[in-house]
Amino acid sequence: MTPQEALTALQSEADATRAADLATRFGAGDYIGVAPARLEEIARQWRQDVAFPDRLELARALWEANTHEARLMAAKLLTQARIKDDADIWAQICTWIEQADTWAQIDALGAAGGRRIAVDLSRMATVHALAASERSLDRRAALILSTPLAKLAHPSKDELNAIDDVLFWLTHALQDADKDVARAADTWVRALGKHDGKRAKMVRRVVELRKSDG
Repeated sequence: MTPQEALTALQSEADATRAADLATRFGAGDYIGVAPARLEEIARQWRQDVAFPDRLELARALWEANTHEARLMAAKLLTQARIKDDADIWAQICTWIEQADTWAQIDALGAAGGRRIAVDLSRMATVHALAASERSLDRRAALILSTPLAKLAHPSKDELNAIDDVLFWLTHALQDADKDVARAADTWVRALGKHDGKRAKMVRRVVELRKSDG
């Protein structure tokens, strides 16, 4: 599949009304208006049809096309649990996080990157750096990238250590001035609370104490 063929396929799904709604939500940009469920269906098929390394090159071309759906598709093409020799993919995701300009792009990249972290916890160093960023999109990226940790029902010792490292700054994320960051933090804690109520309650308690102290 060539990049032009991929873009043509996305354009065939165009919905002007949805595109207008996206422009209202995210601001000026190029929107096709593909429904999220349909975009996921297409991504699932393309992941089957295009193997690496060609898939990475296709994803790069789609990202550079700089339309909303093309960038989301670029991230979705890299969203896969098992990928052999994934260093280039992780590096590309990190680069795109720096370039992303909407929370929708960040969330798609976070979903892809979270799978890469799952196979190499040393990549959490990047997450902690993003959490300390002045850019709100970076702070949201840190939360989305690390959300798979919050969902682990039976984490290993190393995974528990990684979770505790997130909790170190998560209380601040819950009080972030950017509502999209704070909401992502709340989702993180709720995911954790489904199987680790003790840690989730501790996080909430720290925030409440901080509020009461003014």
